[in-house]
Amino acid sequence: MKLKRIYLSVTCLVVLLSANGQHVPKLAPAKFQSSLQTGLSIGQKGSKPAWLVNTVNGLQYKNWFAGIGLGIDYYGLKRTVPLFLDVQKNLSVKQNTLFWYVSGGYSIPWVIESHKPAYANKYEATGGLLYEAGAGYKFSLFNKTKLGLSAGYSFKQLKEQFTPPCNWCELEIPPPQTNSYQFRRIVIKVNWWLL
Repeated sequence: MKLKRIYLSVTCLVVLLSANGQHVPKLAPAKFQSSLQTGLSIGQKGSKPAWLVNTVNGLQYKNWFAGIGLGIDYYGLKRTVPLFLDVQKNLSVKQNTLFWYVSGGYSIPWVIESHKPAYANKYEATGGLLYEAGAGYKFSLFNKTKLGLSAGYSFKQLKEQFTPPCNWCELEIPPPQTNSYQFRRIVIKVNWWLL
């Protein structure tokens, strides 16, 4: 009986020690990453190519990146500040790789006096939905720096409301006029990542 207790105690001790000694793989830590993007948006009949610049900051985990972006872009005389969430996926673990991305958020209008209609009273601009999706290629430039090119499709909404002047109206004020814009363009960007 005493021998059975000793045997059982040793067996339990061995099982406990071996369970504690098992190797648990550590997860790779997420890394902070920052990127600067600049480029052109092209499209919509009758419009000129427009310049854009964005900065995106977030976390890189394995082949995935998610971050918050802020920028400035122009659509003719319509200037906006995009605030968005950006998600990227590298298609390989290699330094030089293809990637795809999607972004979504809100486009905030940034209107200056010279861009308002000259005849408008009580002018007000409101932003709207924005999204972008595309793909690109990145390659290692230095130890913790990558450079890349990307192309995608961009959609942005913007609305402006104003009261047209009426010199001959004495008592009755004309109803406000509303212009809604939907900008659809191809976006070509140069990307610079700091890891």
